Amino acid sequence: MNSGPILFSEKSREELIEEILRLQKENGKLRQALEAKEKAEAQKKFLKLQRLLAKDKRPKMPGQKAGHPGFTRIKPKAVDRIVKQTFKYCPDCHHRLSAVQEIFDHIQEDIIPAQPQVTCFKKERRYCTHCRKLMTAPYASEEVPRGNLGPNVLIQSVILKYHHGLPFNKIKELFESLCHFEVSEGALAQGLQRISDWLEVEQGQILKAVRASPHLHMDETGWKISGTNHWLWAAVNERLAYYQIAQSRGAKIPKAILPKDYSGILVTDFYSAYNRLPGKKQKCLVHLMREMHELHLKDQSDSFLEHHKSLKRIISDALRLKEVQPEMAASVYQRRIKRLKTRLFLWSCREYRNKHLKRLAQRFLRHWLHLLTFLEHPEISFNNNLAERMIRHHVILRNRSFQNRSQKGAAAHQTLMSLLHTLQLQDKNPLAFLKKAYLKHRQGNSLPILKIASIG
Repeated sequence: MNSGPILFSEKSREELIEEILRLQKENGKLRQALEAKEKAEAQKKFLKLQRLLAKDKRPKMPGQKAGHPGFTRIKPKAVDRIVKQTFKYCPDCHHRLSAVQEIFDHIQEDIIPAQPQVTCFKKERRYCTHCRKLMTAPYASEEVPRGNLGPNVLIQSVILKYHHGLPFNKIKELFESLCHFEVSEGALAQGLQRISDWLEVEQGQILKAVRASPHLHMDETGWKISGTNHWLWAAVNERLAYYQIAQSRGAKIPKAILPKDYSGILVTDFYSAYNRLPGKKQKCLVHLMREMHELHLKDQSDSFLEHHKSLKRIISDALRLKEVQPEMAASVYQRRIKRLKTRLFLWSCREYRNKHLKRLAQRFLRHWLHLLTFLEHPEISFNNNLAERMIRHHVILRNRSFQNRSQKGAAAHQTLMSLLHTLQLQDKNPLAFLKKAYLKHRQGNSLPILKIASIG
């Protein structure tokens, strides 16, 4: 008879069941702890990879790639003066040299330091026997009525101040060093404020064109007037740029810029002030994708990753559909748009326990009609990058200065920057136009001369 050992012979059946249940419970706890540790390590590796990728984005090396032909400055077509260098004795041994063997040309371009030009306008006054009044000769073409500074100095100051971002003390130094022209900082500031007063009628033309534009990008950024918080608002498109500085960040400012019956399309971020404006909307998908990416770095839970992936796929499908539209039949394209809107709406209507998903779903449910407008209108962009680029120059100026010291300075900033950026967008010469417009209005012409090119 086999007398081998009998396992668990000393324990009863109930004790064995309790032992198995205990071991199963401990095994479950160990498995949960192992999964949590693996997730933590995976998230740590993911964040490390993100940092390494960001670190590897080194700037491009300047210049052409190796093997490309070199580039040099193009020779000028005309030569203003010729300097002939001749010599008869060797500079090393002082021995007499032979006749000229070759003439070598060295072309050099330079600027000539300017000199201030003082002009005296001698104006005749004659008596009119018909009107019985003493009449004065009309203004000369370059004459600024009752002005001590000429138009070239004033308009060049506008370009240096608002385009190149130089403060008044630097402009003063530049005029003194290059042109031997002395002027005070206060005279420059007051001169630019007067110019903006005379050019307000031209800014009004821009505002009219903005209000009639079929689509606009809008954005705002912080600003200060004499240390008090204000906001600089921008309403721009591919041909127009209108700026307004106000103390409020509320919806009343963009409402005042736009007409009440505005029927165009507004491309904005998700700031609530834009929700109350008239017209159709397109919310910036870049802002949305940036926020989704930040949440993805913070939350690596299974529930978030699953729904984040499906949302990301909806947006990528929408962007891809925009790219292939020219190759697609109109009926098929409209059917795809309808399907994308349905997917987006269903994603927004789900009930989520994750706090990040809840917040995204609430935002999508509020704006889902304004996220895919760009698919139905080919001229509309899915992002608000244009407004951010047009407002970036103001941010640079803000970081270099104290913004404005008075309301008059703020008015000059918004008027002259609106004109400068609009002229640049329409490929017009700002220096020539501003000089012409300022002289026209300063000499009594109240009608605007700015003609806005349509984008409709």
